[in-house]
Amino acid sequence: MNDSIKSKTDKVVGTIKENIGKAMDSEQMELSGKLQNLAGEARGKVEETMGKSVQISEDIKESIADKANDLIDSVRRKN
Repeated sequence: MNDSIKSKTDKVVGTIKENIGKAMDSEQMELSGKLQNLAGEARGKVEETMGKSVQISEDIKESIADKANDLIDSVRRKN
């Protein structure tokens, strides 16, 4: 199961467990639901951060390539 689906599943199942725990007056079930929900949220944040870091690294790589090409072009013009 991919992380995005796992993240959403954890949040939904966690919320359900939490509500069942409240309805049944079960602190253990409620806590279990809260923890699973938090795990899903954390996984989602990690996914978001990973996506941003990949984009940043691509932007940096492209910028370096542009600068290198500019430098090569300027050296060739001088010769």
